[in-house]
Amino acid sequence: MANFPFSFSNRFQLLGDLNSENKIYQTKQNLEKSGKTILDLTNSNPTKLGLEFPPGALSHILSSLDLSQYNPIAEGLESTRSSIVSEYTNRGIQTKTSDLILTASTSEAYSYIFKLFTNPGDEVLTPNPGYPLFSFLIGLENLKEVHYPLKEDPDTGKWIYSAETIANCVSTKTKLIVLVSPANPTGSRTTASFWKEWEELGIKIPILLDEVFVGYEFSGEAHQIPDAPNFPLLVCNGFSKMLALPQLKLGWILNKSPDFYRKEMQKNLGFVADTYLSVNSPVQLATPELIPWKSMIQNRIRTRIMRNFAECNLFLEDNSKIKNKTIVEAGWYFLFELDLEIKDEDLVLEILLKSEVFVHPGSWYGFSHNRCILVISLISEEETLINGLKALQSYLK
Repeated sequence: MANFPFSFSNRFQLLGDLNSENKIYQTKQNLEKSGKTILDLTNSNPTKLGLEFPPGALSHILSSLDLSQYNPIAEGLESTRSSIVSEYTNRGIQTKTSDLILTASTSEAYSYIFKLFTNPGDEVLTPNPGYPLFSFLIGLENLKEVHYPLKEDPDTGKWIYSAETIANCVSTKTKLIVLVSPANPTGSRTTASFWKEWEELGIKIPILLDEVFVGYEFSGEAHQIPDAPNFPLLVCNGFSKMLALPQLKLGWILNKSPDFYRKEMQKNLGFVADTYLSVNSPVQLATPELIPWKSMIQNRIRTRIMRNFAECNLFLEDNSKIKNKTIVEAGWYFLFELDLEIKDEDLVLEILLKSEVFVHPGSWYGFSHNRCILVISLISEEETLINGLKALQSYLK
């Protein structure tokens, strides 16, 4: 390691060894460099999978904007927030523009909320299984991530939020609880019954509810935001999944907290937003023209999901090594468990080398290393998915 006449923040040490190469990704890159075509069943970037926002429409919308003026409004332009309020109204959720803070992404929204509630060393509860990005977002704030387990239904294979289980993980250092609904990659949701159980517990610790996958539900109980929660509640969403526009970088925080808390929370969030002023004008000005495309964009993505979902189920029916098909009722991912005595990372590496198919090991998302769970993107290109499943089927015979 190089010796520098200065020191780096200990944040990077807390995140683990950032210099080590991931063996699976390194193998994939080496195979591709050697000329191999890898059937990647993990891609979840809609702009690379034929699900992008119509480029002609996007160019027309952006070209018609007047970008000669700049209004540095900390919370975001009123017209932008009004369009987002209308979107929530269409969903039956009552809110107003003063309840919104715009951010450059949902990741940035997380950082604002961490700054609002936490000090270095405090604990943030996150779901497990869950999305590995949380570790980095939390670590970069010098906070400690503590997992609460999702509850697995042994009869259906569903992964469910349990109010009691989350409450049992709360400590005196817990300053924030993260819920993701629909969750990544399990599709778990914060349902009406969950919120009823949570409110009965009387816990007032703030909750960050990430709903970026809302709109991609295909069975089971619906995702819900409580109308009048008795605890601080901040809801995060954005254009990345809603409009298949991860490149336009617009997210937001919707404050659904009780009136007693809301004014002070909005004032402090507004101060953070005013400090950075990170949301660019073009995306804000374009928002009233972009949101009406939501139905078309989401219908295309849902159609892809359901076709791929059917193909994945056919694959499972024809495979004797399937131990358990985890029921996923929402989101962009498909899970299944194999009855094999091999670590999931070793299996993924072997599949990659022998079949030139790339899937994710479940342990990357917090599933037990003792279980051989694999994760597939349901928005993969259909031909790629079919060919990849065929190759995977041959490998497993």
